[in-house]
Amino acid sequence: MRNDYKIKTQVQKIEVEIEKEVAEKLQAMEQYSKFSSSELVNTALKRFISSHKDFLPPSPKKTG
Repeated sequence: MRNDYKIKTQVQKIEVEIEKEVAEKLQAMEQYSKFSSSELVNTALKRFISSHKDFLPPSPKKTG
């Protein structure tokens, strides 16, 4: 499970604003877990996306 946090594919930088308390918790998690903030955020967003598919546009329908 601990290997799930490692980023395995290409990366892209984005800029986001988050609440101060969230940033502080992320820094504490990074220090305690020894995973980078990027690895923690990437994993958290993957989990959010997998459980909130309703936020994504519908897939194009296949024909034929």
